[in-house]
Amino acid sequence: MKNARTVLGLVGLAVLLPPVIADACGPDFGPEPRFYVVDNPDRPFSHYAAGRLGILRRTFDPPYLAFAFRSMMGIPTTAEEQKHLVAGWTDAESRYGPDPSWARDQWAAVRQEVAPFKDLPQVDANSLVYASNDAYIHGDAFLHASVTARALAKEWKQRPALLLEWVGNQDTVFSKGCTLAAPAPGLEESLTPREKARRQAERDYQAAAMHLYCGRFDEAAEAFQSIASTADAPYRTLAAYLVARTRVREALFLQPDDFYEARTLDEASLARFTRAEAAIQKVLADPKLREVHGPARRLLSLVRLRLSQDTWRCELFSRVLEKGTGSGLEAELAGISPGSEVEGNAVTCPGLKPRAAELAEWLRLMTAPEEPGAPEGAWPAKTYATAVARWKKSAHPPWLVLALLSARADAPEVPALLADAEKVPVESPAGMTLAWRSVQLLRARGQLAEARARLDAIPPELVRDQLSVDNALREERLHLANSWDEALRNAAQFLVEEFVIAPQPDGSAPMGLSGARASFLESHVPTRRLREWAALPSLPPELRRQLSWAVFARAAVVGDDAMLTAQATTLAETEPKARAELLSIVGRPTAEERLFDARLLIMGLPVVSARVEPARDRLANVSPKLDLTEDLSWYRNGWCVPGTKDLEDPLKTPLPFASPEERADAASEWRALNEAGSSVAFFSRVALDWAKAHPQDPRSPIALFRAVRSSKRGCGQNTPEAKKAFAYLHKHYGKTEWARRSPYVY
Repeated sequence: MKNARTVLGLVGLAVLLPPVIADACGPDFGPEPRFYVVDNPDRPFSHYAAGRLGILRRTFDPPYLAFAFRSMMGIPTTAEEQKHLVAGWTDAESRYGPDPSWARDQWAAVRQEVAPFKDLPQVDANSLVYASNDAYIHGDAFLHASVTARALAKEWKQRPALLLEWVGNQDTVFSKGCTLAAPAPGLEESLTPREKARRQAERDYQAAAMHLYCGRFDEAAEAFQSIASTADAPYRTLAAYLVARTRVREALFLQPDDFYEARTLDEASLARFTRAEAAIQKVLADPKLREVHGPARRLLSLVRLRLSQDTWRCELFSRVLEKGTGSGLEAELAGISPGSEVEGNAVTCPGLKPRAAELAEWLRLMTAPEEPGAPEGAWPAKTYATAVARWKKSAHPPWLVLALLSARADAPEVPALLADAEKVPVESPAGMTLAWRSVQLLRARGQLAEARARLDAIPPELVRDQLSVDNALREERLHLANSWDEALRNAAQFLVEEFVIAPQPDGSAPMGLSGARASFLESHVPTRRLREWAALPSLPPELRRQLSWAVFARAAVVGDDAMLTAQATTLAETEPKARAELLSIVGRPTAEERLFDARLLIMGLPVVSARVEPARDRLANVSPKLDLTEDLSWYRNGWCVPGTKDLEDPLKTPLPFASPEERADAASEWRALNEAGSSVAFFSRVALDWAKAHPQDPRSPIALFRAVRSSKRGCGQNTPEAKKAFAYLHKHYGKTEWARRSPYVY
């Protein structure tokens, strides 16, 4: 029996626990990080907009697939079109939708830069936000004002009073003010004719914008039209577009409250949208206004979707294939549908030109649902047959992509399709999808050497900034690896959901494991190989810390004394807070003592898990301030039992290079983990068994206390094991501090 003081010194780290609080417990219900994109391309969207499509997936939203078709068909996209595509897609995939906050901040900064007048009040950020939101002031208005302010600061450098007046008027426009201040007296006489003209032009434009934001649509349209009709007006072209924009805003804002329920336009709304379309068509018919044709096309898409939805959807198949349409391309792509009405009825588009009809058919088949009862990932046989036939007839890349994506490995024509795919440069728009899918099919066909060769032919630099593509290729490299080193180097995955995970300090993306990957590795990789993985220099420090503790805890659960001792020694060098306890474990004279002390330690460290945890685990944290003993609500504490599906034998697809001994070790350890159950159940059994065998050991009540405590926020509340541990603690050690700290059990 060990001295009580020695025992308490051994477990000192884990005893320093926060008070027990009977909070409700459960997992972290925050958004789960993703490891590949589902319905949109990889960010940044600039790569996709430039034709670097990465890996296309059938789950992508129709606008992205339609753009992919356009790119694969060789239709160029201008820099202007790409700029608007990126902006539109970013807004569409933003959690909060279009956000002009950056533009507002830009205006506030420029305002202070060009006009630091004492007579002007400071811009209050909150009031600017509320005012612009209430008046529906878009970001482009703030950016336009910023550009104008800098230009006027140069032009009126010797006329600060003019700039002061202009900024004051702009403040009125952006603050829901509906009346401009009268022109400052005494300025007119001293101005040159050019200065007078520019002053009046700016005032006219600000007054028109003020009418628009105040909902005086007729006055705004009249004011913008007056500017557009003035030959030497600096905003003549922009004002012509803003006449149309005013009429569109009027039609949208004055819709009946029940429009989205009724989905039909009343007579007054129909008249307003018809007038808006006429204003847009007037702009598009004037070649001198080509500068604003792109944004005018965006407006037209909004209007036509309300006036003649089905007809417009058919027209879009042609419009999105046109060249050089500026910002109109993004809006028109946004309206693309694979061929069904809101109510689900099929929409037919007779009379389409061949290329547009081809897009409509490809998009419909690309998004076709799977056949009921078909194997996971399989597509309807008709889709495959149609894609193969269209590829043979046209040699258009979209059909080869669809054919390979919808092919089963044993389907006819697959060898010929794979040969055709190999001829397509991986740098081309369709190339990455064809290369990746070829590797999958070759592997499924048992042609491993060919699959590896195809995979090795993909230049790494093509995917470094496309994280989900990189992850998909890592998946193939893991399954095609020839050694443990190769497999483990490709085991970790990048997290691609930036709303959940921030970039690393060096700008790189953080890494983790998907649920499927974690389950696969846990069941295929023996503990000693997990230890090698944790030591790889290429592994991110956060994941290394998580895996290092997992190796230690796993060795403790399965009873591997040699691994336990080795990993405790390693951890002692990297975990200063736990160094004394870890080295004390190593110094124990018997395997039984070492094993129990290791289990006792992890009982007091809720942050540690014996499982290979997926996603961005709470232990994937290199902060030296991380409290290993903290028991948190709504986060993982200890570990849980996998679902029944995950308990099915995953060793049907063993890693080919693993030796028979390594496969046996992996299977044995995996079964031992599953038999141990959740950490709550496991800790309770360990504590009970030890207390019954060593009733006088001062560690026995500590172990029982920690087992009970683990049930507060861990998996398995109200478990029979935890209740037994609680009862035994209070019956046999009721007068100890540990019983007093556990007045109840879940």
